[in-house]
Amino acid sequence: MNFEIDKREFIKGLGLMQSVAGRKTTLPILSHILLEWEKNSLYLTGTDLETGICEELIAKINQKGKASVSANKLYEIVKELPEETIHIQKKDNQWITLQCGKSIFNLAGLDPEEFPSLPTYQEENFSTVSARLIREMIEKTAFAASNEESRYHLNGVLFAQSKQGGKEILRMVATDGHRLSLVDRENQKISGIEEKGIIIPKKGILEIKKIIGDRDGEEEMGIYFNATHGFFKMGKSLTVIRLIDGEFPEYEQVVPKGNDKKLVMVKERMVSSLKRVSTMASERMEGVKFSLKKNSMEMSSYHQDFGDAKEEVEMVYEGPPLQVGFNARYLIEALNVIDAEEVVMELKDEGSPGILRPSSFTPGISNQFCIIMPMRL
Repeated sequence: MNFEIDKREFIKGLGLMQSVAGRKTTLPILSHILLEWEKNSLYLTGTDLETGICEELIAKINQKGKASVSANKLYEIVKELPEETIHIQKKDNQWITLQCGKSIFNLAGLDPEEFPSLPTYQEENFSTVSARLIREMIEKTAFAASNEESRYHLNGVLFAQSKQGGKEILRMVATDGHRLSLVDRENQKISGIEEKGIIIPKKGILEIKKIIGDRDGEEEMGIYFNATHGFFKMGKSLTVIRLIDGEFPEYEQVVPKGNDKKLVMVKERMVSSLKRVSTMASERMEGVKFSLKKNSMEMSSYHQDFGDAKEEVEMVYEGPPLQVGFNARYLIEALNVIDAEEVVMELKDEGSPGILRPSSFTPGISNQFCIIMPMRL
């Protein structure tokens, strides 16, 4: 049972496995990857039982077989090998022998039959979606998902579908309770998304973004959801993600109404000013105070050990004087995902959430906004 594979081909697949395999786990088999080789393909599979990745690689198969070895150790070895063909042979005791040039490694393995199998699916269930669209929507929302394990229903991104103006709209929403990011894009219907939507864990959604990578052009991705899992096919990669079984908050009810004070700002100038002023903000609070008056805003921050900072920024504002505080990092992250030179900020009073959105958008088709809760400073 042996095969040969090009080092560059092998390292590409092994690199994708590292984020789901090789972590500290009570089940030793989960720190392994499954190698299965037959015909002209090597299949690598890694899983942490929440996210699973299967990658098909081109290889020369001399005799089919399978093995299970440490994901991290195999990656470390292959990374250091010369750019030559790698020969791998399965031994009788579950070990494998890896040979490249004059280097020979013997790796201990486990019984591949013990490796957890990924959920099954039918090929015809997949809907085709632009990979670039999915990557863009993930970038605009995932940053706002919670990292707190105790709030598991907020540890992911909501996928929902609706029909607006006769067009199918795909929506992604994420919130951690302090901020919320929502994006709508026109897209054909994806099979398996219930009316209330489904929640994909943040870790899994970031794996999808990584697999899409920086691919240019109109490459497409196959997506399908069943009651418990999401399936994402990209080229020869399949990612399977266990969905979060929980109720996403009634986010539409927290969208502020009556935010009648609007300021229009140049995004890059705003981000630069925030970065400067926030260097003096308290590390715990990261708060910056906005003092608004006609066509200008003063940003200020204070740190009890180091001092304070203030900066005036020109912008379009016709409302009454207003003071409001926000977390600077939340503002910067929200501004960075808005693709517009000018951004509109809508405010009501010092105790109400602010809304950030592009200065020009098409409601219902390319809607996007971020909501940020205020701070008392």
